[in-house]
Amino acid sequence: MLNIYQYSVLPLTGFHYYRLVCPPTAAPPAGKWGSFVTSDPYQAYPSFPAGQPLELSERPAVQLVAAGPARQRRVTVGFRLILAFPHLLVLSCVNLAGLFVVFLGWWAALFTGRLPAFAIDFMSGLARWNARVYGYLFLLTDVYPPFTLDDDPAYPVRVAIPAPERLNRFAVFFRLVLSLWAYIVTGLVGTGASTIMAFIAWLITLITGQLPAPLHLAFTAVLRYQTRYYCYLGLLTPTYPADLFGDRPGASATVPTPAETWPPAAPAAPAPSAWDPAPAYGTAPAYGTPESVYGAPGGYGGARPAVEPASWRLLLSRPAKNLLILFIVLGVLVDIGGGIRDVMTAHRAVQQISAQFAISEWNTANNTLNANLTQWQTATKACDQHLACVTKEDRRASASISTFASQVRAIAMPSAAAPAATRVAAEATKVAQDFTELSRVTSVAQYQATYTSSGLAQDFNQVTSDSNSVSSALDNS
Repeated sequence: MLNIYQYSVLPLTGFHYYRLVCPPTAAPPAGKWGSFVTSDPYQAYPSFPAGQPLELSERPAVQLVAAGPARQRRVTVGFRLILAFPHLLVLSCVNLAGLFVVFLGWWAALFTGRLPAFAIDFMSGLARWNARVYGYLFLLTDVYPPFTLDDDPAYPVRVAIPAPERLNRFAVFFRLVLSLWAYIVTGLVGTGASTIMAFIAWLITLITGQLPAPLHLAFTAVLRYQTRYYCYLGLLTPTYPADLFGDRPGASATVPTPAETWPPAAPAAPAPSAWDPAPAYGTAPAYGTPESVYGAPGGYGGARPAVEPASWRLLLSRPAKNLLILFIVLGVLVDIGGGIRDVMTAHRAVQQISAQFAISEWNTANNTLNANLTQWQTATKACDQHLACVTKEDRRASASISTFASQVRAIAMPSAAAPAATRVAAEATKVAQDFTELSRVTSVAQYQATYTSSGLAQDFNQVTSDSNSVSSALDNS
């Protein structure tokens, strides 16, 4: 099946070759490939021998296989995260180094069309190490992973990476854009598998001592897709990540281990497994041999007992596929919940920043008003009951209070302080009007009558009370 990557770069990668086998309309002569199907010399192509299916050329994909479910020690299951912490700590540093290696390799691949050997070695080892550690965290095995970038044939979780090939420079340049869909799928299924389902799997394994087969297959499918995504992103392969829900029955993905580690004698039939078994051992090119599209693994030799997968195909049962769908649904829900949480957190942060600005502006306006009123009181006493002097100071007080009311209205108050601030602005405006009426009187008697009828003292007290309410609301916001 052609993958998304091939479709996206098809116009720029030249001719894509198809091997089509068409059954002849008549029996071909002996020793001949067939007969022409048309007399048109521009349309005459020989037909191939009958009995072969229609076949499309396809690049090899990164393969990952895990040994089937086995008994696990409950103590290691119970403390699995603590046991894996040293690996996670070291991998965090090694993965950072991997970013630098990928950056250098990207520039090299962009100009030469090939990933440098040092980048291939490092990123391949990093993919193997991550697969082993996260396979251990996913409870696919109870065997503690080694601290190495090399391939470990004895470890129950193994990765096979195709041999290096020439990369399309256009696809290299737009690798981040091309990998966007796989990034979304990886994020959703990884999030769904790592939340409540990981806890449920951990609890079941802790109680029963063994991870159920559907969960084992589902977690293996997740890990394989993640490994394929990171290998594609790291330029180890041009094959786009695919087959999250397992391989098609009959698809060729057999990649046995190196010939030197293969038992020389005819082995016994493989034990029943959730993995699709190959018809017999040794029927496909060996992993790492010249006939294989997969490069030879480095590191450990054939002296150690190796995990020999009968097939690298991953055929999922219906329960395992249903679990993968559940992972995706949970990933979507978690992402939606996380988005809502982020929006609410951002909203609270904006409110807090707005509250700080409101407090600063309120304190400035309030302090300015208090300073002006203090000056008004001092100047009024200095007038020594001279009416013209008093009315002049009243006009200044009116202007100061009116400016204060305008400043309060301009402040973006938090919702808790907004009602009190509205009342303060309205009452301050009324006080400013009272001072304006007092500044227009022409006699002492008229001044006293206007002061009494305007209710200036009560309005002042109300402004003071509501101002205290605004300050309290701002402090609590």
